[in-house]
Amino acid sequence: MSQQKIIYIVSPSGAVGGGMGRVKDYIVESGGDTLARTRFEVLVTRDERGAAHSLLLLVMAILKIWTARITGRLALVHVNFGDKGSALRKGLVILAARLVGARTILHLHAAELTGLYARSGAFVRWAIRLPFHAATSVIVLGRLWRDWLAKDLGIAPSKIDILYNGVPVPVEKRDFLTPRKDPLRILFLGLLTERKGISDFLHGLAGIPADAPMWKAVIAGNGDIDGYKAKAAALGLADRADFVGWVDQAGVRALLRDVDMMVLPSYNEGLPLVILEALGCGAPVICTPIGAIPEVLDDGRDVLFVAPGDRPALSTTMAKLLASAVLRQSLSDQGQTRFRQQFSLDVFLASLFAIYRRRFAVEIAMKNEAPAVRALA
Repeated sequence: MSQQKIIYIVSPSGAVGGGMGRVKDYIVESGGDTLARTRFEVLVTRDERGAAHSLLLLVMAILKIWTARITGRLALVHVNFGDKGSALRKGLVILAARLVGARTILHLHAAELTGLYARSGAFVRWAIRLPFHAATSVIVLGRLWRDWLAKDLGIAPSKIDILYNGVPVPVEKRDFLTPRKDPLRILFLGLLTERKGISDFLHGLAGIPADAPMWKAVIAGNGDIDGYKAKAAALGLADRADFVGWVDQAGVRALLRDVDMMVLPSYNEGLPLVILEALGCGAPVICTPIGAIPEVLDDGRDVLFVAPGDRPALSTTMAKLLASAVLRQSLSDQGQTRFRQQFSLDVFLASLFAIYRRRFAVEIAMKNEAPAVRALA
C-alpha cells in the first residue's frame, strides 16, 4: 500500500483566527479523503498566546513542512493568507515551503491588502508580490482580487482560481408574516471596529424615524465594547442597544435564526462568512457592496445594499425593512435559495477539492459529493 500523504492547512486558530480559522476548521472537519490516500493536518501560525509564541509556532510549522517534504510524505501546503501580520507570517511559510520544492496554495482572505499595496513604497510592494509569485497556485474570493493580482502584481491569470466561501448551516424556513407583539430585532455581528462600520450602525439606529415599528438592537462581537456602549448612550440608544460581547458559533446561529435583520455596514471585506450564515439562517441582510459581495449577491433580491459610510441611507433602509414583513420574508426566502445554490459547505468543499485535483492531481473522495462545483478559473 502506498504511503499516506499529508495536506497541511496553515492558519491562525482560536479567537484570533477569525474567518480564516473557521475555513481551516471546515476543511479539516470534512473528514478528508474517505479512501485514506491523504490526511489533513493543521499548522497553527498564531493563537491567543501573543507575538513571541507566534514566532515559535511559525518556526515549528516550517520545520514540519520541511520534514514532510524531505521524507516524501507531503502532498501540498494550503496557506490561508490574510492582512498585515498574517501576510508576513504566511508569506514566510510559502517561501520556506517553496525553498524545498513543496507545492503550495496561497488562499487569499485579506480585505485590506490591496489598499496597503497601493499606498506603499517599492520595497513593501515587492515583499507583498513575492509570496504570490512563489506560490504554486492562488485562490481568491472573487474577481476583484483575481484582476488585482493579474494587473498590479503580474500574476498569470492561469495560476488563479476563484473560490467562494461556504458555511455549514442547516436551512430552516423563517416566518416573518405572522404578526408579533414583541419589538423587532436588529443584529450587528462582528468585531467592533470602525472597519466593520459599528459607528455607522449606531448612528443609523439613532436615525430611524420615531414612527417606525418598535425595535431593539443586539450587538455581538469583541472589541471596544465599553467605548461603543458610551457612544450608543450618547446617541440615546442606551435602552435599545444590547451589547452581548463575543458569541460562539452555536450562539451566532441562534441569534441569526431569531433576529429580523442582520446589518453589516463594513468598509473592507472579502466575502464575510457571517453574511453567508445569515442567508442560510434566513435573516434578512443589509450590507455594503464591497469585496466579492456584489459579485455574488443581488441588491433587492438577496440583500439590501447601502454605500459605506452613508448613515442616512442606512437609517432609511433599516426603517424600510422594519416596516415591511413582506420584504423581510422575500429577502429571507431568496437568501436561503441563493445559499443552497452557492454557499453550502458541501459545495465549497467540492469546489476546493476540485482545485486540488486539477492543480496537483490530489484526489479526495468526499462522503457526500456536492451537486455542483463552482470554482472558477
